[in-house]
Amino acid sequence: MRVPGVGESRADRIWASIAGYAVGGTVSVGSLCAACVPVLGVDGAALWLASDLNRRLLMHATDPVSKVLHEAQFTLGEGPCVQAWTERTMVLAPDLAAGDAAILWPMFVPAAVTAGAGAVFAFPLQVGAIRVGVLDLYRVRPGPLEDAQLADALTFASAALHLVLHQSRADADGVAEPEQRWPHGGLSSGQVEIYQATGMVAAQLDAGLEEALLRLRAYAFAHEISIGRTARLVIDRRLRFSGEDDD
Repeated sequence: MRVPGVGESRADRIWASIAGYAVGGTVSVGSLCAACVPVLGVDGAALWLASDLNRRLLMHATDPVSKVLHEAQFTLGEGPCVQAWTERTMVLAPDLAAGDAAILWPMFVPAAVTAGAGAVFAFPLQVGAIRVGVLDLYRVRPGPLEDAQLADALTFASAALHLVLHQSRADADGVAEPEQRWPHGGLSSGQVEIYQATGMVAAQLDAGLEEALLRLRAYAFAHEISIGRTARLVIDRRLRFSGEDDD
C-alpha cells in the first residue's frame, strides 16, 4: 500500500497542485499563480515576463493587490521584483515595515503597505544568462517563508520557467514542439532539426537533453524568434551555447 506523499518528489507535488487549478484541463501561468497561494501560505501571486525592465508584460495576478504591487514597482523603478530581476537572485522582504526595506526601496514600501502588503517575496525566472521574468508573492501579514515554503517557492519558480518557455512562444514557422509527434507517427523536418539541435546543445553544455531543450527555448524567447529558427542556427553552427552566457 502506497502512503500518499511518500516517495513523491517536491516537483511532483508542486506540479500536482498546479494541475489542481487547471481550467479546462489546461495548465497555465494562471493555475500556477493560483496554486502558489495555498501551498506557500501567501495572499497573492503575480508573474510577469520581460526582455528588459522597460519591456515587460504582466501575465497573471491573482488579486488586485498583486496588480498594484507590480505596477508600483515598475512605475517607481524599485522594489523586490526590480532587484530580483537586476541582481538575478531571489529577494525576500518578510516585513516591509521593519528592517532595511524602507532604506532599500523608500518609494515602494509606503505604496506597498498602503496597498495592503506586509511582506513580499520575488523569484527570478532564468536559465543560464537569460532572464525571462519574475514570480512575485505577497502576504498581508509580515512573516518569513518557512524553509519548506521557500523550497516550494523555488520549485514553483522553476515550474513557471518551464511553463513560460513551453507555452508562450508559438513557433513562428509553424514548427511544433519536439515532444509533439505528428498524427501518423512521423516527424516533420522542423521537429527533426529541433531534436538534432537539442543533442548538439547537450554536447556543448555537457548537460542532459532536458536542460539543452530548455536553453533552446530560453534563447528563442529572449530573442523573439521561433525555436525552429533557433535550432537551425545551432545546426548551421551560427549559434553555440556555453555554460554561462547564451548571448
